[in-house]
Amino acid sequence: MRSSGSIAWAQTGRFITVPHIAALAFLVLTVATAGNYGFFGDELYYIACSKHLEFGYVDHPPMVALLALLSRTVFGETLIGLRFFAGLAGAVTVLLSGQIARKLGGGSFAESLAALAVCLAPGFPALSSFFSMNPFDVMMCTLTILLLLGVDDATPPRQWIIIGVVLGLGLLNKYTFLSFGLALLLGLLTSQQRALLRVPWIYLSAGIALLMFIPHILWQVSHDWPTLEFMSNVTRHKNLSLSPVEFGSQLILLLNPVALPLWIAGIIYLLFSQRTQGYRFLGWTAILFVVIYLLQNAKSYYILPMFPFLLASGATATDRFIQKTTSRWVKPAILAPLVISGFLLLPLAAPVLPVETFVSYSKSLGLWNAIRMETWEGDKLPLHYVHRFGWEELVEKASHIYHRLPEEERQRCAIMGSWYGPAGAIDHYGPKLGLPPAISGRNSYWLWGPGRYSGEIVIALEFDPDHLKEYFGEVEELAQVRHPYGVTRTILLCRKPKAPMKEMWPHLKNYI
Repeated sequence: MRSSGSIAWAQTGRFITVPHIAALAFLVLTVATAGNYGFFGDELYYIACSKHLEFGYVDHPPMVALLALLSRTVFGETLIGLRFFAGLAGAVTVLLSGQIARKLGGGSFAESLAALAVCLAPGFPALSSFFSMNPFDVMMCTLTILLLLGVDDATPPRQWIIIGVVLGLGLLNKYTFLSFGLALLLGLLTSQQRALLRVPWIYLSAGIALLMFIPHILWQVSHDWPTLEFMSNVTRHKNLSLSPVEFGSQLILLLNPVALPLWIAGIIYLLFSQRTQGYRFLGWTAILFVVIYLLQNAKSYYILPMFPFLLASGATATDRFIQKTTSRWVKPAILAPLVISGFLLLPLAAPVLPVETFVSYSKSLGLWNAIRMETWEGDKLPLHYVHRFGWEELVEKASHIYHRLPEEERQRCAIMGSWYGPAGAIDHYGPKLGLPPAISGRNSYWLWGPGRYSGEIVIALEFDPDHLKEYFGEVEELAQVRHPYGVTRTILLCRKPKAPMKEMWPHLKNYI
């Protein structure tokens, strides 16, 4: 007869599982490292967007601004508060991956392996290491797939309604769900599950999602579809053009090279196993989703939302294989390399090391250059780190310049950022230093306009002087803000405008 203590421990073990521990570790990692490297430039922009609530923005739908507003309301404009929600989304994704493995027929080991594979893939903690649409995008794609597993003509309307709401929220978060919806439709058409298209409730789901997305569509129409221009510019001028080999190499690194056999097994299991016949359309959805992004010259992390599902599928296939063996060493032999490589790659994903140590460490690994994604990245730090340094120094220097101006000029002086990073930094750090709100021609800042400024005197941040000489008769470089691991940020003072600011403004638009 077991003691009451052992019974209580066994009952506790039903609720505290490896996926729960992995999810908690993921959240703790995000929060514990949140303050290490400073605000990412995009985060400063999302904070600014939360102060200009609309149904849309040039480069994203409205949800990220609402989430930033929620963070500001609960925690204030703090790094830890902002990144808590990103970490929470990643932690939920870890739990959902375990649930998918169970739904696919896996046991407790499959659940644990799926959760650990997501937790230890550098791409997922990297996306959650700063606030953006991406961790929520991964979470909602994973949740949608979990809800779609096992749907048939007998699925109750309530589940289809929930699916529609999640799809709608996904669309309001990031345009990934447009590609996901297309891949899902094609996946149904190319599989035996095409009979689902005769189920009326599936159109209820689609209708709910569309209804939720309509306000954003109307915003796009009223602003002349700015996102289409933005996406075209990003593809042509911002994203690096990667060969299929380079793209695949980045993906393997983002997912942890040791996990490569796992997600390949997941694809095979979904497409060819008798046990997954009812889920075949989702296997094809995952493949078609990847193909859609490959054809768009997209960044490799854009396809990560499909991989908690594929890793969970691979974990299920692995679990079923292990059940046919009698060796007690198979599970440790699978888990040990995954855990070791995950910890070795962790500094590439989350700011766990002092930046000086990270630079040396990354050089010794020789890996971070393999994940370069944009044409404007630095030469010491990867993209998601390089724009976390130097913002406070930039704003302080701009403040010194601004307050040295005569009172009459200060009243007329605009502070203009070449992109939303410096503009967002002014808007975040500047009020305490007595600085006015920033203006910028980049993305939604351009839509917010030049305000009351005439252009008679402008402090310009991170501009090419030759570019501004097209608009001003006098352009003087006053300072350069250098950071050993960030980028060099130039501060210019511009006078003698060649036209009033309102006439210049259409030519300063830069959607990229």
